[in-house]
Amino acid sequence: MSVQTSASRPAGKSLGAALLGLVVTLLIFVAIFLSFLIAPIFLLLAAFLVFVALRPKGEKSSGPRPAASEGNHGFGAGAQ
Repeated sequence: MSVQTSASRPAGKSLGAALLGLVVTLLIFVAIFLSFLIAPIFLLLAAFLVFVALRPKGEKSSGPRPAASEGNHGFGAGAQ
């Protein structure tokens, strides 16, 4: 009969290595999760900037326009 003197399983990670692995895993998770949240916002912002840059200059509104003098018609025309 022989007695086994070595450990039944190989030695695992040290506490420092396990904590470092946990921190790295959490950082990777947070980076990927935030990229899925932030990427659509950046995409919408880029699309808006392209829209603003490419629309014709005549379409920009510079405040209320004076009403045309084509006669009174439409809702509330009798109050004038």
